[in-house]
Amino acid sequence: MGLIQGDDDLGGYKIAEARRAKGWSQQQLAERLDTTQQQIARYETGQRDPKADVILKISSVLNVTVSYLLGVDSDSGYIEAIPARSYSLPIVGRIAAGAAREAIEQAGETRQTTEETYVAHPNGFWLVVSGNSMNKLFPEGTLVLIDPDEEVRNGDVAALFVNGDDATIKRVYFDGRSVTLVPESYDPEYRERVIGRSDPDAPAVRMVGKVVAFTSPAGWRA
Repeated sequence: MGLIQGDDDLGGYKIAEARRAKGWSQQQLAERLDTTQQQIARYETGQRDPKADVILKISSVLNVTVSYLLGVDSDSGYIEAIPARSYSLPIVGRIAAGAAREAIEQAGETRQTTEETYVAHPNGFWLVVSGNSMNKLFPEGTLVLIDPDEEVRNGDVAALFVNGDDATIKRVYFDGRSVTLVPESYDPEYRERVIGRSDPDAPAVRMVGKVVAFTSPAGWRA
């Protein structure tokens, strides 16, 4: 028998309990984890033990602590699980994954995130991806978390302004003389763009921040 001992067991991973608290079916949870309903059923019934990275992902998606999923109390050797404190970061607008365009402000919207993410990126904010030039990584509608305090290094995926107010998201390469914006798309029409630093007619490029996390639309498969 695996570590999971059934839906109603006081020990083991309380995936089913946390899922039900969200009002989700096994299929809905599976879609958010990019897996199958059958795999979720195996986790919940103890037929298969999720690996450590899967447990972390489940805790993030369900917005509970890992301790909650382990569901242990002090008398039995298990720790009593408690829901994670709620944290949120703002959604500030849309960003193009296609031709650069102006970011649209959407004041007042937020998205819940984990404590770990909030602590690591306290000034972070979410942007909604629009367009298909990065759809190998981020299909349209993906929320990407931008950290303006993280240095954008060679090869990172970043949000940036091109020519003032035009915002876009691309993989970025620097060679000292130019900045190369590289799409990652299934559509061959999207091609890399090289912007020379010394060209007086080249558009100005300003980094907004590094993409540090993302949440894809439910049901998306790479």
